[in-house]
Parts: sequence; structure tokens; C-alpha cells
Amino acid sequence: MALLSIVFVFLLARYTAAARYLHRDTVVSALLDALAARSKPNSWFAFFVMPVGGALSLLLVWWWLDFWLSFFFGVLLLLWSVGRGDWHRGMRDLAIQLKDGNAESVLLHFEECGLVANDNSEPDQAIWLAWRRYAGSWYLNRLFSVFFWFFILGPVGAVFYRGLVLYNHHVQTRSGHLPSAKKIQHILDWLPVRFMGLCSCLAGNFTTGFRVWQKQVMNMQVSSADFLAHCLDASLVLDGDGITVPANTEYSLRFTLQRSPALELLMVRTEIIGLVGLALAILVLR
Repeated sequence: MALLSIVFVFLLARYTAAARYLHRDTVVSALLDALAARSKPNSWFAFFVMPVGGALSLLLVWWWLDFWLSFFFGVLLLLWSVGRGDWHRGMRDLAIQLKDGNAESVLLHFEECGLVANDNSEPDQAIWLAWRRYAGSWYLNRLFSVFFWFFILGPVGAVFYRGLVLYNHHVQTRSGHLPSAKKIQHILDWLPVRFMGLCSCLAGNFTTGFRVWQKQVMNMQVSSADFLAHCLDASLVLDGDGITVPANTEYSLRFTLQRSPALELLMVRTEIIGLVGLALAILVLR
């Protein structure tokens, strides 16, 4: 049933608007605001109430339901946990903004997400590096980590991961009133990141991609965004049909625009291979 749940939810979230009605997080945001107002600064009370308490409460409800009710309730929980809107269209909308000359607004969005590298290791490819970091994190948080923890722990794993992401992105957490749980999220992302990186290698240039994946697979210090950015860059296959960019365009932006179509195609292949990989794992192990 886990395989059926994953395939069903993926199709609903990817090709329909059914999940958009569940992805309105105003209730979660209001709950965190209320908990933050009643707790002391840097108190973990809000974290243990939501997402920990919320996930455990939903687990008890799911546990006591009969088979078919628990199945449909689990599908509903997974549908709430996966993505936020159409993740493929979200990536394409940002690419369109880049093509329309709104690079500054896109970079500002990357900075707000904390995905602009602080070092100057690639000064001529700053936008391209931020774009790869964003693309990897976008698919990781919306798809791979949710499905991975659903596969390991069932609906409670998917709900806890989504609640953790919402907690870390809440304004009270970002402002410092609530303690950040980024380290916990990094730990939960460690295995899904390696799985997603391997899927990107299989979806693109496996020889160079797998070499990069193998080199950093056991590195505990590399961030999830950097790990995926390196794997995506190494796995990218350029077919020479990139879009035409005016010669007076800044080099970093031109570099990004010429490679963004290939990156979008690689991400689509990566998500399909990831779904097939989880399906095979379910069939073999369960």
C-alpha cells in the first residue's frame, strides 16, 4: 500500500491542483504565532508542540483507524506533506523571470532562502551556483525528503518533516524568537540528499556525476544545497540547443540562462528516477 500511496500522491500533486487546497499553512502559522507569544525566547516549547506533538497526534489517529480509512487518511497526510504547489512550475516561473531580465529579484529571493554562497569560489558563476543550490533544495524539500521519510516511517515521517520545514521557515524562527531546528533538518536530509544526488547522476552524465557523488558522499560537513549543486553540475548534459542570449548580458546571467533548460530537464528526469527507485525498494523490502 505504501507504493500505491506514493504513486497516487505524486500524480495528484504533480498533475492536478488537488493539493493546493491543503497547502495553505495559515493554521500552522497561526499556531506557531500563538505558541511563540506564550513561550520564552529560545524556548523549545513550540517545537515540541508542533511539529513533534502534531505528528504524534496524527499518528495515534491513523493507528486507530481501520485499514481503508487509515489508507485514505495516510494519503491525505502525505498529500499535505508533499510540495507546496506545483514544484516544476515554480522552478519554471523563476527561469522566466531570469529570461525577462529580473535577475536582481531572483537573486534577492535566493538570498532570502539562504541559498547564495558566502564564499567567492565561483565569482563569475554566482547566479548559476545559486540557481543549482535553489533547484536542488526546491526538489529535496518538496519531494525527495517527504517521500523518503514516508517510506521509512509512514505518514508520521512525512508529516514530521513537513512540520519541521514549516517551523524553520516561520517568521518567529527566522527572527530568532524561536530556536532554529536547522541542524535537525540537516540530519533528516542527509540520506535523502545522497539518494537524490545519485538519482541525478543516473538521470544525466553518470560518469562525471557519480565521481563527484562518490567523492563527497561521506562528507558530513557539506550542506545539502552544496552537495546537490555539485552533483547537478557534474551530471548536466548540454545538448547545444540552449536559448540565445544577447551578447551584452552579464556573463554570470548568460551562463545561467544557457544552462537552465538542461537543468530543468535533468530535474524532471531525477524526480522520475527517484520515484522508480523508491518503488523498487518497496517491492524488494516489503
